[in-house]
Amino acid sequence: MRNLSFGFAHPLSIKTSSAAILALLASGAACGSYDVDEGSLNDAELALEAAASGPGAVSGAVSGVGATGTGGFGSSSVATSTTGVGGDPATTGVGSSVVASSTGVGTGGFGSSSVTTTGVGGGAGVGGGDPATTGVGGGDPGEPPPGGPPAVGFWQLDDCNAATTALFDSSGNGNTATRSANAACAQGISGLGVAFNKDNDKILVDDDASFTFGQNLAVAAWVKPTAVSGSTPRTIVQEKGGGETSFSLDIRNSQARFTVTLTNGRTVTSRAPIQANVWTHVAGIYDGTFVRLFLNGQQVGQISAAGTLHDIDAPIRIGNNVQKERFTGVLDEVWLSASPTTAFEIAQLSCLRRPATAVVTPESSGQVAPNTPVAYQIAVTNNDVGSCAGRDYFLDIFSPSGGIDVSANPSFFPGVLPGSTATFPVTVTGTEDADPGAHVIPFSVIDFNSSEFIVASGALDFELTEPTGCFVRTSREIFVKDLSVVEDPVRTTFNGPPGDPRTGAWTFARLMEDMAPTPADAPAMVEELFSTWLTDQTVNGFTVPARTAIQQVVLDEWPRSPDGSLDLQQAPLLLLGIVNRIDVRNLAEGNAGEGRFVFGVVSQGFPQQFTVILEYKLPASTEADVLDWANDWHALGSLPFPSEAYNAALQDITTRFAGRNAAPGKPNGSSLGQLRTNEIALAGPWELREFVLSPDTGFLRPETVKLTPDLGFDGSPTLADFVNQNEASIIAEQHTVPDTFQGNPFLGGSSFNNLTAWTAPGILNNEARHKFSLNTCNGCHGAAETGTGFLHVNPRSPGNEASLSGFMTGITVGDPVSGEPRTLNDLRRRNQDLTALVCEPAPTFAALRAAPSGGAAAGAAASRSAFIRRGIGRVH
Repeated sequence: MRNLSFGFAHPLSIKTSSAAILALLASGAACGSYDVDEGSLNDAELALEAAASGPGAVSGAVSGVGATGTGGFGSSSVATSTTGVGGDPATTGVGSSVVASSTGVGTGGFGSSSVTTTGVGGGAGVGGGDPATTGVGGGDPGEPPPGGPPAVGFWQLDDCNAATTALFDSSGNGNTATRSANAACAQGISGLGVAFNKDNDKILVDDDASFTFGQNLAVAAWVKPTAVSGSTPRTIVQEKGGGETSFSLDIRNSQARFTVTLTNGRTVTSRAPIQANVWTHVAGIYDGTFVRLFLNGQQVGQISAAGTLHDIDAPIRIGNNVQKERFTGVLDEVWLSASPTTAFEIAQLSCLRRPATAVVTPESSGQVAPNTPVAYQIAVTNNDVGSCAGRDYFLDIFSPSGGIDVSANPSFFPGVLPGSTATFPVTVTGTEDADPGAHVIPFSVIDFNSSEFIVASGALDFELTEPTGCFVRTSREIFVKDLSVVEDPVRTTFNGPPGDPRTGAWTFARLMEDMAPTPADAPAMVEELFSTWLTDQTVNGFTVPARTAIQQVVLDEWPRSPDGSLDLQQAPLLLLGIVNRIDVRNLAEGNAGEGRFVFGVVSQGFPQQFTVILEYKLPASTEADVLDWANDWHALGSLPFPSEAYNAALQDITTRFAGRNAAPGKPNGSSLGQLRTNEIALAGPWELREFVLSPDTGFLRPETVKLTPDLGFDGSPTLADFVNQNEASIIAEQHTVPDTFQGNPFLGGSSFNNLTAWTAPGILNNEARHKFSLNTCNGCHGAAETGTGFLHVNPRSPGNEASLSGFMTGITVGDPVSGEPRTLNDLRRRNQDLTALVCEPAPTFAALRAAPSGGAAAGAAASRSAFIRRGIGRVH
C-alpha cells in the first residue's frame, strides 16, 4: 500500500444541517425545553417542579437521535459506519446526532462503487489527541484561523511551549493570554492545546475594554474532557470576578452548559449532554433575545432571554476560576466575539479542514502483457474534522502515453463526509501501440467547491511487457494521427521540391486535384461542393435546408488565386488523420474496405466544429487482393516510427487508393466512395451530409446519408417495421437501408443529430434496435447510443494531435432502452478484425483451403473465406 499525503490548505466551508435539526425535532426533543433555574453558578440544581414556580426560572436541555436517510446516484451504495461525534466507542450514529445514544443509518450511492466511512469520534475521538490513537489528528500548527465574525480574542494555543507562559491572540486585538506554569502543553484538536490536570492549572486573559458584550456574545472552544460528571462546574471559558459573572461556558452533571447573567439579575442556561474522552466543539451565542448552545456545529438548545448582558470588570478565565471549578482534560481553539454571530459562523468554527490522503492499491501493476487489464483502487480519505460539509471528489486521470487506456467508473463521489473514504476503481490496459516498460499515470482529485481545486494527487505505476507473436499496432496500422504524419513537413505542405512526389501528397489540394475530372477543374469542383450549403437542396425527396454561414466560415476565409478561383494550396483545412477501414470490406462490391483522410476546418482564427472526411474504396477483386491490402497496412507496424521510411510506406498505400486513376471505370477514375461532412459550425443542430462524384459532371453532388433514414421516422411504426423485418442482417451489421420503404422515400437527404438514439414502439429485439441505431450517422454520433458529443475525431490546432471520442477508444454507456451497460471500443474492434486477417497462420489456412469438401476443415475454410470477403456494413 502506498500512502500519499498532501499538504494543501483548505478554506472553511460548511452549511448547518437542517436535516439534523429536523431529526432532533422528530424525536420529540424540542429545543428550548424548560428545566431548572440557577440563581448562581454555585447553586445546587433545583427540581423541575421548583423551576415551574419561579418567574426567572429558564434553562434548557436537549437530546436527540440520528435519522435514517436514503438517496444516491445510479445503482450503487454509499455505506456508512460512523461512530457518533461525541459518542461512546460502543455507540454508532450519524455525524449529525448530538448524544451518545444516537443511532442512525444513511444509505445512497453513485455509479457502481462504494464510499466506506470509518470511525469519526468514539474511543479516542476525532483527532484522538494521543499519538497512539487511530483517527484524524494533529494538523498544521501554522494553519490560519477560521473565518467568521470579528473576534475579541482567539487563542489557538499552538504556540504553547515550555519557554514561555504567554499565549498569542490570533484575533489581532493583542489580548495575550497567560498560562499557569504547571498547565501542560498537550496534543490538541489542531496542533497543540493545553491540558488541565491540577487544581491551579488555568489560563487568564486580563480584562480589556473589548470584553464588553451587551447584546452580542459568542464563545466557542474545542474540548476533550476526561471527566464530565459531578455537580461542580468544570470551567471552559468564563468572565468572572469579584463574585460576579457575565457568562460561562462549562460542563456540569454530564452536560455542556452556556449561561449568561442579564442586567436584571436573571441567569439563563441552555444545556445538552456531552461525553467524556472525545473531542467536542462547544459554543454559545447570546443575541439579546436567545441563549443558544451548539455542539459540533449543530444547535442543541435555545432559551428566551431578552435583555442585556451584565457588564463586569473581570478577566476572561479559561479552564479554571477563582473557586477552582477546573476543567479536567484538554482545551483548544478558544474563541470569543462581541459581534453578531450566526449559527453558520459557529458551524464554520467547528469545521477544521485537513489535507486529504490518497492510497493507491496496488502500488505497481508488475509486468503485464499487452491487452491485460489491471485493476487499481484510489482511496481518497476526507480528513476534515468537526462539523464540515462533505467533499465532492472528482477523479481526473489520464495517460500521457499513447496506447495506454485508462478508465475510471465512477469518477465522481459527492458528499464524502469527514472521516469517510471514497474509493475510485480504475482500470488500466496497455495495447500493442504502447512502448514497453514502465509508465507513470498521473491523477488528481478535484473538489470543485474548494478554492485549492486539486485536493490530492498521485500516480499509478504501470509496467508493460514487449508484445509477442503476431499483433497489430492500432496507432500505426489503423488510425494514424501522430504529428509526424499529419504534419509531415513535405507531404502536408507545398514546401518541398515541385517535382518531388512527396510534395503536398496528403494535402486537401492534391487529393481534390487527383479526384476532379482534371487538376485544373479542382478549384471549381471544390467551390461548387461548399456552395451547396448556400441554398436548399433536395435529396431523395427530402429538403436539406441551407446553412448560409458557409460563406463566412469557409468561403470568405479561403484565399483565392489571381483568376478568382479558390487557391487550394491555402485551403482552410488541416489534416487530422489517415484511417484504415478494411473492416468495412465487401468483395462482392469490388472493395477491400476503405482508406480515409480526415480533415478539420480551421477558420476565423481557430478550429471549427466542422470535419470533412474523404472515404476511398480499396479496389479489390479477389480474396488475395483483400489480404494484400491487409498485409500492406500491417507491415507499417514493423517500421521504425516516427521515420521517413514509415511515411514513405504509408504514402505508397494512400497513392494506391487516392491517386489519380486509382479506380479505372469509376467517375474520373477516382476510387472515392463518398465525401462526408460533420458540423455545427454553420447552424444548429449538428448535421451530417454526404457527397459522391457525379458520373455526368464529374463534380461532387449531394447524396443520401447511408444507413440513416430521415429523422422524421425516428419513433415511428415504419421504423419498427423495418427493424423487425431486417432483424438478422441488422444484428450482423450487414444490412442496407433502401432509398424507399413501404412505397415512400426513407433514406435521409442529410442527418440531423439531436444526440439521441433511434427507437420506436413495437421493435421486437432491442439488440437489433441498438445495432440499427449504432450504424446510423446520428445514432453513432449521439450521446444516448455511444456517449459521443457528435464528433469522433475532434478538430485540432497546428502542433496538437487530434483527440478521439470514447466510442473510438473505449466507453461504457447505458442502453437508452434497456439500461444495460454496453462497452464500446471501435478501434479495438477494428484491431481485432485486422489481426484476424493478418495473423492467421499461413500453413493452417493453406491446409484448410486445400482440404476436401465437407467436414470441419471445409467448414472452417468456408468461414475463413466469408470473413475475408465481407466485413461489417458500417459506414462511419
